Amino acid sequence: MSEPKVQNTETAIRKAAEAEFFEKGYAGARTVSIAEKAGVTHSMLHYYFRTKEQLFNKIIEDKFNLLANSVLAIFTDTNLPLKERLSKGISVHFDFLMENPLLPKFLVREIDHVDHILVAKIFPKMVTAMQLTQPEIDFDIRHLLLDIMAQNIFPFLVYPLTEKMGFLSEGREVFMEQIKQENITIIMKRLGL
Repeated sequence: MSEPKVQNTETAIRKAAEAEFFEKGYAGARTVSIAEKAGVTHSMLHYYFRTKEQLFNKIIEDKFNLLANSVLAIFTDTNLPLKERLSKGISVHFDFLMENPLLPKFLVREIDHVDHILVAKIFPKMVTAMQLTQPEIDFDIRHLLLDIMAQNIFPFLVYPLTEKMGFLSEGREVFMEQIKQENITIIMKRLGL
């Protein structure tokens, strides 16, 4: 099989798997369904990823590495003033959630299946990078990280309720942009910036 064909097949499997896992969770996802959505045979899916668990772990690790690397690139850019780094970091995190709106609900539902990846690989990288900021603020960096995650994740968890309550008269994009700006303001005020 040629290299582009392999990459296209692997990409198709990953996209189908991400959609299946995020929508149905680990237990509800079926590799037969993933293979069907990816346009490959079930045996081909297993050729590329061996087991459902390996595929799941690869999807989660890739998704959270993408998030961590994009946010941390901003938080660790010492060429930017602290306030700008924090504001941009919060914004990038929120925008990532906008692009992956099923991720927060999935994470809450599947925390027991993803905690080993997050604890072993993602959170240490984030905490280490965020500690570079610690000398610049009079606030526990671990608390700041949790505040950012909580402020940004919660609107996505309750989004269906806000929609049913009629809070979105201006449209989803406008409403979520307002929430993002409010989150930045709240966190900056809490830090005294």
